[in-house]
Amino acid sequence: MGSSSSEQPLELSASDSTSEAVGASHRDRQAIREAPTSRRYTHPRFLWQPLRVPPKPLVRRLSVLLTVFTACGGSESGPPSGAKASDASSGSAPEQPPAPELTQDQLLDLYESAKTRIEAVTKISDESYASLDHDLRLVAEQAKEPALRANASLLLGSVAEQRNDRRTAISFYRQATTLLPEEAATHAVLAVALASDGQWTDAIVSQWIVVELVPDDLAAWLLLGEMQIKGGDPDAATMTYTAYELRRKGLLDGLTLKQNGEYVLDEANRAACAEALLPAADNGTALGLMYALDSEPSAKVRMAVAGVMGEQRLLGYQKLLETKLASETDKDLQEVLRWAIDEILRDGVETAPGAVPADLASAVAAAAAKDEVDVGLAKPGEAKPGEAKPGEAKPGEAKPGEAKPDEAKPDEAKPPG
Repeated sequence: MGSSSSEQPLELSASDSTSEAVGASHRDRQAIREAPTSRRYTHPRFLWQPLRVPPKPLVRRLSVLLTVFTACGGSESGPPSGAKASDASSGSAPEQPPAPELTQDQLLDLYESAKTRIEAVTKISDESYASLDHDLRLVAEQAKEPALRANASLLLGSVAEQRNDRRTAISFYRQATTLLPEEAATHAVLAVALASDGQWTDAIVSQWIVVELVPDDLAAWLLLGEMQIKGGDPDAATMTYTAYELRRKGLLDGLTLKQNGEYVLDEANRAACAEALLPAADNGTALGLMYALDSEPSAKVRMAVAGVMGEQRLLGYQKLLETKLASETDKDLQEVLRWAIDEILRDGVETAPGAVPADLASAVAAAAAKDEVDVGLAKPGEAKPGEAKPGEAKPGEAKPGEAKPDEAKPDEAKPPG
């Protein structure tokens, strides 16, 4: 593995997060109503965060303003001001009834139409913006399902950002978080928008909610640490990067750890641990993934590992991937291995020592060595990711995070050959 850094600064732009929150997973009509944002991991645990209640959204109610203009009915002076014409011969226009309220299916069609129009252009014209704003506000105000209202609010925010109206965008993103407070993606979009506007305190509050809801999202921890550094709180950032390191190691343990010769986690959870390690393109994680690809008996888990390798595109993976492809019999896994190799050949990158900033690395390493951080990663009595629950490990067995005498630790694994 090379040591040259390939780390790129995290982009503080909400556009990508917004598209993810209202993305292709919501093309299904029922899915739009029930779950507008996509959860990548579902292991919520308690994590301290500052107590801050976001302000209630200010929802603009659209109303039909009916102005009745009366004309003279044969007299120059006409009726007195405020008088109501009672005769058709007076020339007054008949009062128009209010537009009927749209049905829920019509509102859903309106949302889908607006979303399609937004995706079809690179820049929204003033005329299109007025139409989109009108349609999406109707959905955000009249839809009964909070999920559909939240999706409309997120799109309204995205459109406002494209027009450099950050204040309006943040307002709509806040509205989405109040509609779906348990959805991490809505808070993530708000956090990035606030950070882009330099509102670091509020951005950090929102990002804390994200890591509370999805504590195994390593990218969320890294973004929180960067916000704290840019917000002028390096001590808090040190704790956050320590929490990131503990999560990363816990995920590696969850992927590879055995007790009595059996994996601690089942196949599905091992695959989930592998996928969660995608943001960690460092040397230690790379060795752990290579160890897993070489020793894992499950094709499903190996497929997840190979997929992460292809996403990370680290040059050090290439030889092992080619070796495994030559001997692999599972056709689906063969396809993923070929894709991973092609991605590395297309744009391979070197590994880096880690994602923690160099000036905090020593403090983070010292704190992570204690296997705890003073932000509370799990409730009392709960296992951390990759650890056995209390009472499961017997005397003489490996402790969580440690290998048996005849097994290698993930970070010490050596690629075959």
